[in-house]
Amino acid sequence: MGGDDAPGVPIAAARAVAGEVDVLLVGDPAALAGTGLDVVAADQVIDMGEDPALGVRAKPGASIAVAIDLLARGLVGAVVSAGSTGATLAAALLGLGRVPGVRRPVVAPVLPVGHGVVLVDAGASPDVQPEALVAHARLGGAYAAARGRVSPSVGLLNVGAEPGKGNSLARAAHALLSALPGFAGNVEPAAVLAGAVDVVVTDGFTGNVFLKTVEAMAAGGATGPGGVAGGVAGGRGEVHGGALLLGVDGVVVVAHGAAGEAELAAAIATAAVAARGDVVARLHALL
Repeated sequence: MGGDDAPGVPIAAARAVAGEVDVLLVGDPAALAGTGLDVVAADQVIDMGEDPALGVRAKPGASIAVAIDLLARGLVGAVVSAGSTGATLAAALLGLGRVPGVRRPVVAPVLPVGHGVVLVDAGASPDVQPEALVAHARLGGAYAAARGRVSPSVGLLNVGAEPGKGNSLARAAHALLSALPGFAGNVEPAAVLAGAVDVVVTDGFTGNVFLKTVEAMAAGGATGPGGVAGGVAGGRGEVHGGALLLGVDGVVVVAHGAAGEAELAAAIATAAVAARGDVVARLHALL
C-alpha cells in the first residue's frame, strides 16, 4: 500500500517477478483482489505525513507493521516498501531490533558503478555527530565485505579531496576516520561515481540529496561536472533499485516513493539477493 501509485505499481512489480520470487502482497484485501497473488490482510496504512514512530505504535494493523511481523516470525525472507522510509525504519526497529553492535541503522543503496559503491547514509539519520560517521563506515564496510569485497575502501563524501576540506562535521569525521583501516580520505561526487571507493560515508541529509541528484541526472540523461554522465547508473531502474535498511536485524528494503514497475521490481530483486545471500547473518559475524 506504499508509494505514490499504490497499489497499482506494487501489484505490477510483484507480477513482474512472480516467476523468480515468491511475493506476498500486504494490504487492503479489497484493493488487492484479483491479482492472482497471495494477499495478507492489513486494514491500516501509515500516511507519508504522519509521525513515523507514533504511526507505527498507533496502527499495529498498518501494512508495513504487518509485513515486518511476517519477517520477524520467519514467514518471509525480506520486506520491500515504497512507503514512508521513516515508518518502515520505525516498524523494523520495533519489530526486528538492531544487529548487535549497531546503534543507528542506515539507508544503504548500492550505486551501480565500479564494483558497486555502498552509500551510507542515504536518509535514516539527517543530523549526526562525527562519531556516527565512523559507525556508518564500519557498517558500510561490513556490507561491502558481505557482498564480496576484500578489504573494502572507505571514502568520506566532501567538497574536496584534500584533508581539512568541508564543514565542521566533515573535518571532525575525517580526523576520526583516519584511524580506520581502509580509509581512503575525502572523495568528491565525481570520484564516487567513478567507483573510486567501495563505501562512501556521509550524514543522512547530504547522502539523500546526493542520491536524489544522481537519480535525477540518470532519469534525464544529464552530464554533470567533470564529465560524469547522468546515465552512469545505466538508467532510472537501476538507480531506483531500492536500498537496504542496514543495521536492522532482518532484510528490509526501501524503494523510492515515485518508483515505477521496473524500479520496484528491481527493489524486490535487491531484497531477494540479500535474503538468499544471508547478508544479515554475515553482518552479525563481521560486526
